[in-house]
Amino acid sequence: MRLRKVLPAAVLALACAAAVACGKPAAAGGGGDAPAAGSMSLTVGYTAIGAAYSDLYVCEDQGVFKKNGLDVKLTLLNSSSQLLAALASNSVQIGAGVAATTAAGALGGVDLRYIALPISSFYVEMWGKSDITSPEQVKGKKIGLSSPGSLGDTAVDAWLKDQGWTDKDVQKTYLKSTPAEVTALQSGAVDVIVTQPPTGTTTRNFGAHKVMDFTKYPAAANAYTATASWTQANGPAVDAFVKSEVECLSMLHKDKATAVDSIRKHSGTDDPALADVAYTFFEPLWAKDPKVDPTLLKAAFAQAATEKGTAAPDDVSKYIDNGALQSLQDNGYIDSLYKS
Repeated sequence: MRLRKVLPAAVLALACAAAVACGKPAAAGGGGDAPAAGSMSLTVGYTAIGAAYSDLYVCEDQGVFKKNGLDVKLTLLNSSSQLLAALASNSVQIGAGVAATTAAGALGGVDLRYIALPISSFYVEMWGKSDITSPEQVKGKKIGLSSPGSLGDTAVDAWLKDQGWTDKDVQKTYLKSTPAEVTALQSGAVDVIVTQPPTGTTTRNFGAHKVMDFTKYPAAANAYTATASWTQANGPAVDAFVKSEVECLSMLHKDKATAVDSIRKHSGTDDPALADVAYTFFEPLWAKDPKVDPTLLKAAFAQAATEKGTAAPDDVSKYIDNGALQSLQDNGYIDSLYKS
């Protein structure tokens, strides 16, 4: 596997603006280090440090991508908005992020395809000061979030709607990164933060505690996405990625030790207890058959359309490509992964 890197925000923003203005995705192909002989090279972008992307971590650490003929570079981006820009510019060929944010790009002219959905709910928690003992007490308080359109931001919107509140009932504070959220909570600059495990759990060290989690809210939270032009030109790479994905999801369900090792290596903490907490949180959420749910994607497009002030599509099926997953289900491969 090649080295992980963070793509510059300014470059990505310009690329996205150009691609949306033209209404066309970038041409297929990608740069980067020279791939191994006979392998298919691609860059996979993900949008936050945490255990949610353990499927990618395990695929890298256990050589699953390589076994399936892929030379994969994992790239950490700062937000789902940057993911859209990276996909449009072809800096990233496949990306995992909040579907409601990437759907805004699709409504703006970037022709996207959603190829897998390993988690179908908001997988974040709210951690806060010791005097905040219930979600209702967050009204009027400062909520620390990484960026607009991030998973935490979108989850808070779902929670506000459920509470019958609006953005005016809380003070959203965007801090650009997960470590900055933790620092802001510790310093008292914000009252609560919203982040994925195990990051929030680390705040116990300075007296914070868990206020709530958001897993009861269904969402296309970390949908794997690519441009239509890339998927059409690179069918074997899509198939290999999806096959790797279902294999690594099965490893997460069946091999806790391997999963915890990867969480410790990649999610920002080497503490085995924190990694165990994260695994316990995520294991029930990871799908075995990560097909994209049309209902959840339609809801994502509806949210994006509302925020853009435009009409949502009545039918989102053209944006869904479950073909590779359906083939793996039909030929019995997915079921075979869970047989003793």
